[in-house]
Order: sequence, then C-alpha cells, then structure tokens
Amino acid sequence: MTDNPELKAKILEWQRKFNIPDGDPAMALIELLDIYQAVNPGGAPIYAAQPAASGSVSAVLDEAAVEQLRAHLMPAIERLTFQSQELKQRLDEMSLDTFVQQIATYHEGIDYCTKKLDVIKKENDAINQQLTKTAGSILPITRMAVLVLMVVTGVIGFVIAVAFR
Repeated sequence: MTDNPELKAKILEWQRKFNIPDGDPAMALIELLDIYQAVNPGGAPIYAAQPAASGSVSAVLDEAAVEQLRAHLMPAIERLTFQSQELKQRLDEMSLDTFVQQIATYHEGIDYCTKKLDVIKKENDAINQQLTKTAGSILPITRMAVLVLMVVTGVIGFVIAVAFR
C-alpha cells in the first residue's frame, strides 16, 4: 500500500476497527490513491476543497488526477472487457444442446445397464435356487448309493472268500 509506517499502522487499525478484509473495495481505493501518489509525487492533492453553492465545503476530484488514474486503469479495464467478450463468445459457441443430448444418452445407457443387471441378478438367483434343490435331491441318493455299494461289495467279498477256501 504505502511506505509510510505511521499511515500503514493507521490503515491497519482502521481495518481492524471496522472488520474490513484485505480484498475489500475500500482497500482497493487506498491502493488507487497509492498509485496516484506514485504517478504524481508532490503534485496537486487528489481532493480539492471547494465551497459548494450552499456555502459548505465539499471534496471534488482534481481533473488531472482523474485523467492520470484513468490512464493507469484503462489497460486493465480494456483487458477485462476483452476477456469478458471472449468468455461470452465461448459460451455462445458451446453447443449446450449437444452436451445435454450426450448426458441424456449417457443416462439412458445407465438405465439400460441397470435394468440388464437386475435381469441377470434375477436369473442368477433362480439358478442358485435350482442348484440348491438339485443338490438337496442328489445328496440322499449319493449316500444311499455308497451304502448299497459297500453292502454289495461286502457280500461279494464274503462269497468269494467262502468259495475259494
């Protein structure tokens, strides 16, 4: 802002007193005044006290100060204007309808996949139930078959043992 430590201290005190953040427009005004002071060192004051028609004193900006501020701020203002026009042109060029159509197609694809997954899950559940029923019906037959084979093998072994003695 400024090189004057006393002025800096007063500005910081003013900021704390009124809870003014660093990015506040009032701080920008102080910086503009610093720019003016840098451009016009020791020149005419920014504010000239002039009596108004009613007899009171009012602050009026010095025309030279206004011109100097305008000369320093015009490049930034022109740059901002150019950037805003460029952004507006980009926004106009963007095909929002195509983008919306792509999103709609994407959501339709998601819906289709979700429905397909639901069908696959139902088919999987049905196959699992069929396997459980089949396993339940095969399990007793298998045990019975093993027991029958053991008994038949035992009988055959006994018959062979008696016959070849």
